[in-house]
Amino acid sequence: MADKSVSVRLDAAVAGYQAKLAAASRSTRDFGRDVLDVSARNEQAFNRLGTAAVVGGGAILAGFGGAATAAIGWESAFAGVRKTVEGTPAQLAAINAGLRDMAKTLPTSRTELAGIAESAGQLGIKTPNVLGFTKVMADLGETTNLSADQAATSLARLANITSMPQDQFDRLGSTVVALGNNLATTESEIVEMSLRLAGAGRQVGFTEAQTLALAAALSSVGVEAEAGGTALSRTMVEINKSVASGSDELDVFAQAAGMSAAEFSAAWERDAAGTLNQFILGVGRLSDAGVNVDQVLTDLGLDGIRVADAIKRISGNQTLLTDALDLGTSAWDANSALTREANLRYQTTEARLKMALNAATDLAVGLGTNLLPAINMSITVTQGLVWVMDSALGIFDRLPGPIKQVSLGLGLF
Repeated sequence: MADKSVSVRLDAAVAGYQAKLAAASRSTRDFGRDVLDVSARNEQAFNRLGTAAVVGGGAILAGFGGAATAAIGWESAFAGVRKTVEGTPAQLAAINAGLRDMAKTLPTSRTELAGIAESAGQLGIKTPNVLGFTKVMADLGETTNLSADQAATSLARLANITSMPQDQFDRLGSTVVALGNNLATTESEIVEMSLRLAGAGRQVGFTEAQTLALAAALSSVGVEAEAGGTALSRTMVEINKSVASGSDELDVFAQAAGMSAAEFSAAWERDAAGTLNQFILGVGRLSDAGVNVDQVLTDLGLDGIRVADAIKRISGNQTLLTDALDLGTSAWDANSALTREANLRYQTTEARLKMALNAATDLAVGLGTNLLPAINMSITVTQGLVWVMDSALGIFDRLPGPIKQVSLGLGLF
C-alpha cells in the first residue's frame, strides 16, 4: 500500500510540473507574439530610433574628431610662437590665451594670429608687447591694402630704424591709416617710402609721424619709393651738413626758405621737418617767380635727376607737405584712426560670420585639448607595437630558409 501511495504522489507531482511547463510555454509564446505584434505595429518608430542612434553616435564621434583636429592644428600653430618668442611658461600661456581670445573679436583666424605673433618674435618684439603688436598688424591686414605679414615686417623694421618704443605700434598704425585715407596714396606706398626715409629722418630728428607724413606727401605726387627715398634723404643730409659746418650752401638753403642763415640753423635744430617744409615751399616760390630751380639745386649739391624731380614735384603743391605733417602729427596724438577703421570693418556681416566661426573653433580647441593626452598615449602605444613587430620581423628575416617555411606553414595552419 505504501508503495502505491508514493507512486500516486509522484505521478501527481509530475503532472503538476508538466502543467506548469505547458502554461509557461504558452506564456512564452504569447509574449513572443506580443513582442512581434508591437514590433510590427511600431516598425517605423523603431527604425527612426535606430537611425537617430546611429546618426547621433556618428555626430558625437565626428565632433570629437573635429575637436581633436582643431586642437592639434592650434598646437602646431602655437609651436611656431614658442620657437621665436622667449618667455616663461606663464607668459607663453598668457599669449596662448590672448591669441585665442583675440580671434573671437577679429575676423582673422587664430592660426593667422599665431603666424603674426611668430613673426613678432623673429622681428625682435619683446614678449610683453607681442599681443599688442599682433592686434595692430591684424587690424592693418583687415583694413588696408597691407597684408598682416607685410605690415608686421615693414613696421617692425621702421621701429628698429627710428628706435621707436614697442608700445607705440598702435600710434604708428593709426598714422598710416589716417594719411592713407586723406592723401592720394595707399598705406603700402607710405610704408615702403617711409623705410627709405627713416634712416636720414632719424639722423636729423624727424619723429615717426613726420617721416610717415613726408613719405605720404612724396608718394601722393607719384614719386616712387626708391627715387623719393634717395632724393629726400640726400636733401636732409645736405641740409644737416651745411647747418653743422656753416658752409656757403647754408646761405642758399636759408635764402630759399626765406630766412637768414642763423634763423635757418636755429629752426633746423628745433624742427627739422618744419624747416625742410619751408625750404620746399621756398623752391616752389622760386619756380613760380621764374627762377631757374635746377641751377639753385645744383648750387646746393642736389643736382641729380631724381633729387631735382622729387623736390620739384612736391614743391609744386604749396600746401601738400604742410597738410601732411599736420595730419600725421594729429593722427599720432589722437591714436584713433586705425581703431575707427577696424570697427567699421568688423561690423560687417562677413566679419561677424568669421568671428562666430572663430568662437566655435575655439570651443573645439578647448574640447580637443583635453583629448590630446589620450591621443598621445595611443600614439606611444602604437609606436611601441610597431617597434615590437619590426623587431620580430627582423628576427624572422635572419632565420634559415627551411625554418621560415615551417614557421609560415604552422602559422597558416
